[in-house]
Amino acid sequence: MSNKKNYYAFEAPSGTIIEFKATSLQQAMTMKKTKARELGIPKEAFELRTIRKKPTQTA
Repeated sequence: MSNKKNYYAFEAPSGTIIEFKATSLQQAMTMKKTKARELGIPKEAFELRTIRKKPTQTA
């Protein structure tokens, strides 16, 4: 069984993007739920945008 991690990026309609390094989509969804609660945004507002091997580069 592989233990490789991917980066999962979620975006809310407001433009808020959250990205997590996780071993599975299920793990990323759990992390998204926690972060959305912290931000006061419903978890349903975030949609999966990308799954990558490397993190998104921000300038």
